[in-house]
Amino acid sequence: MRNRGSFLEHSIRIKVEGFEQEKLLTECVGRGISMKDIHSVNDLEMSITLMEWDYQEFLRITKNRYQITVLQENGYKPVIKKTFQKKSTIVGLILFAFILIYQSTFVSEIRILGYEKFTETEIRESLREAGLYEGSSKRLDLKQLKLHIYQDLDNITWIGVKYIGNLAEVTIIEGTITPKFVDKSKPCHIIADKTGYIAQTIAREGVVAAAPGTYVKPGDILISGIVPLKSTAYGTPGVELMERYVHSEGEVYAKVPYRLFYYQEKYEYKKEPTKNSIYGIRVEIGDLKINTAKIFYGYDNSVYTERNVLHLIRPIPIHLGFVRIDEVEVTKLERSQSELQKEANRLVRQAIQEKVPKNSQILNKSLKFSSGENIIGVVILLETLEKIGEKKEIVIGYPIN
Repeated sequence: MRNRGSFLEHSIRIKVEGFEQEKLLTECVGRGISMKDIHSVNDLEMSITLMEWDYQEFLRITKNRYQITVLQENGYKPVIKKTFQKKSTIVGLILFAFILIYQSTFVSEIRILGYEKFTETEIRESLREAGLYEGSSKRLDLKQLKLHIYQDLDNITWIGVKYIGNLAEVTIIEGTITPKFVDKSKPCHIIADKTGYIAQTIAREGVVAAAPGTYVKPGDILISGIVPLKSTAYGTPGVELMERYVHSEGEVYAKVPYRLFYYQEKYEYKKEPTKNSIYGIRVEIGDLKINTAKIFYGYDNSVYTERNVLHLIRPIPIHLGFVRIDEVEVTKLERSQSELQKEANRLVRQAIQEKVPKNSQILNKSLKFSSGENIIGVVILLETLEKIGEKKEIVIGYPIN
């Protein structure tokens, strides 16, 4: 049974030279040979397109009466056949397929969504420390990555990582700390929001509940919104009949102690170059990492420097850098008391900036040093005068804590 496929599969364009060309075409039609694009040049020459499977039957009809020249072959079958006849083409296709598959195992782009409090730079740096960056492998433990983000960035309530091709989409949801405001129409206490010793209380509405010198903890009542009422009727002086609830107003100032502990290095290490150096290159291609300088590395102490030359993410991560390792001699010198004091004062300024609220008054500060084998412990004691307190609504009918 004759194949009745399409000319798109495999067709042959031929030139036919000889007499009685019309008779030849009539015979071909009678034999069921499909032809198209018949172009007559003159009485002795024409060109036609045949299906490949009709070509042998056409040659049997023409026998030796016509000269047949194949001009070209068309269709996807001859294209595939020619392609795979070339070894270089096969190797190229295999290499191309390997690159496509291999590059799909790496991250080429990171998109970060949902952040507000943190900057994108801070989040990217934290992700890099966890092992996720442009060019990193997708074979990453996402549980460990999320755990690192939770520990590294404060107030993160949820993080999601999703791969979309080579894109890593990171979604951050930050916690919201909303101050609890109490409507002025509702009764409330003013309670302590941190520990301290009461220095002064100015109650504009409500009753002072914590006298100066009282040590308070978070939640303790400073100004009470429950005001007792006493009878003024004749014969019953001082008899308490009832109480009323008010919206407490006022300011409370307390002496707040801070005890902070830091460490300093007891010794200073001075590095002197010996003029001995090793040069090399560092190459990273995907997961393959080679550093030629470290192959011959044998120094006890050294300084490592690298100059980046090439860094690509697509089609696969490639990094090339020139490496230099300089040998150094390390001398251990004990730090002087003045140096320790200078560093301690810097730590005090840092502690005040990080821990003490703005507009607070520093009443006292002191330093205590404790010496260890290789470190110096620095205890910073601060006493500040701060405005403390927050409002807490009184729910009538329930125990008031």
